[in-house]
Order: sequence, then C-alpha cells, then structure tokens
Amino acid sequence: MARPCALALGAALVWLATPVGAAKWHRCPDQLGYYPSATGALTSPFAHPGHPLGISLLSRDVESTGGFSTAVDGNVVHVTFASLFGSPIELPPFTATAVSAATLYFDFPDANQVVGRQLAGPVAITVTNGAQTVADIRPRDLTALPHPADVGAILTGTSEQGALATMDTRGSIWIPVQFAGFGTVQMAMPSCPMALTPITALSVGVTVRATPSFYVGAPPSYPPFRVVRRVDLFLGDMLVNGTNFYGMQLGTVPVFRVPRGWGMKVCAVNDTVDLVLRAPGRARWAKPWSAFGTWMPDSTPLDIVIDHMSADPVVTGTPVDAFGQECLLQ
Repeated sequence: MARPCALALGAALVWLATPVGAAKWHRCPDQLGYYPSATGALTSPFAHPGHPLGISLLSRDVESTGGFSTAVDGNVVHVTFASLFGSPIELPPFTATAVSAATLYFDFPDANQVVGRQLAGPVAITVTNGAQTVADIRPRDLTALPHPADVGAILTGTSEQGALATMDTRGSIWIPVQFAGFGTVQMAMPSCPMALTPITALSVGVTVRATPSFYVGAPPSYPPFRVVRRVDLFLGDMLVNGTNFYGMQLGTVPVFRVPRGWGMKVCAVNDTVDLVLRAPGRARWAKPWSAFGTWMPDSTPLDIVIDHMSADPVVTGTPVDAFGQECLLQ
C-alpha cells in the first residue's frame, strides 16, 4: 500500500499568554484592512462558500467609471474559478445592491448549490454597472475556500476525519478550520467582547491521500510539503464590538518536518472559533504540470484526512499535545 504524505498542522494565536486563566489577547484586534487588486480592494484574501465578501473602490475609480450602482440589483457580479489544473469555470452571474458608489457587499456563491459540486482555488470577479466594468478582482488576489472542517471531535476521542483544502496561484495551501465543537466562552474584557473557545493545546495532522478518492487508478505521488517552514494564520468570523474581523492576518507559526514523512508539524494552542491556515509553498506547485493536478482537477478541492488529532485544555508553558509530549507526531 502506498504510504501517504503527512502535513501536520496546529492552530495558534500569536497573542496568547502562557498561564492558564491569563488574558489570551493582549489587546483588541485592530488590523482590519483591505487587499488591493486590479480595480477595487477586497475585505479578505479568501472567501468561504456563502460568506459575505466586500469590494471597495478608490475615489479615482469611482470618478472614472461612476462606481457601483446604488439602485436595487443595479450591479452584476461575474465569478469565474480560474482552475490551476483545467479549464476556467464561470458561474451564472447574479445581481447585487451596493452600499454606496464605492462599496459593494455580496454573498460569495456556494458552488455546491450552483453547479452541484464544491469548487475551490483562485477566483476572478468582475462587477459591471450596465456596460461599464467597475471592479476587477484578479485570481492571484482571491482564493475561494472549500467548506471548513470542525475539529471539535478531537475532544471526544475521534482520531481521524475527512476535510478539504485548496491552493492559490503562488502554490500556497489554504485550510479552513473551525473549533466550534470545543464550545464557546465570552472574552472577559469589557472593552473587547468576543466569543472564543476555551484555550486548548492541540496536535493536529493533515494527510493528503496518495490516490484521491474521486480519481481511482491515479499513480501515487507525494507533494513535497517538507519544504514548508511556516503557517500563516487568518481569522474567519470574529465579531468584536459589532465589527467582523474576517480576513485579518494574525501572524505566523513555525513548522517542522514530520519524522519519516513528507510534511510538516505544528503543536500549539488555540482559542479562536474560526481560523484559516495558509502554508506558503512553492510557485511551481501551481504550474499546469504539477503533481498536484492529480488531486485538484478543474478547481476540485484538495481531498485530505485530518488525523493524529489530540487536544488538552490543560496548557503548560510549552505547547504539548494531549499526551504531554512536545510535538512528537509519529
């Protein structure tokens, strides 16, 4: 039997205090920003299926094109999955009503409901106001995520579950993860109210199947995840004083090679309900001849299995897994 390659990931907030019971965040998040593209800037570099996404225009863009229409359903949104390994997939266009000439929000389409299967990866978006194109988002600037996996089952003893990931045009791997199964608590900081999970030490692995379940008969191949050196952390939904910091980058976590494996490992602590992990890879992974095409044809999400899972609410000075070991994934 072909040996799968392991990509071990944990989720951590870089502002966590070490002692249990101490403030988990040193300060309220304040990095809400925008991600520019060809014409217009995004509120997030990624989009979950069915999640609101915002596009903002500069004053010069509004002056040159007239900006978004504020009439009901006055804007037409065109979404195209720019498949890394296959032909582009254009979804049926839909209408949206703008907040102002410079701001438009709409729910990013859930491809499973539109075309009958999940799609993920680089996405192009254009917004037209009549015959005028008023926003142009390039595939290199936006990554559509698959539906996230909730790893809360770790606490019930589950050791393995299926999940999905995707890749962007730069060869980075994106993995949406939720921890709602851990339960939620309100942050004990009156000036910074937010819902968190109880702080928990985690050890989580991700295995890429040697042969994807949808592609029977494919030759086994192993992506070289061992070259990855860090994981970048982004917030999913997090409401603070009525502001959603969806898409905010938190920082990075160093990673290490899995012993006798083709991947990386992280042991860490987490208190956030909704996270998105980005493992920066190599640009050649996203080229048409890449072995990743075996797993991800025509914007198919990367089929993975989350395993080596353990969690422990007793957090010590050094991040450990539920067995008290310092990142000893096997």
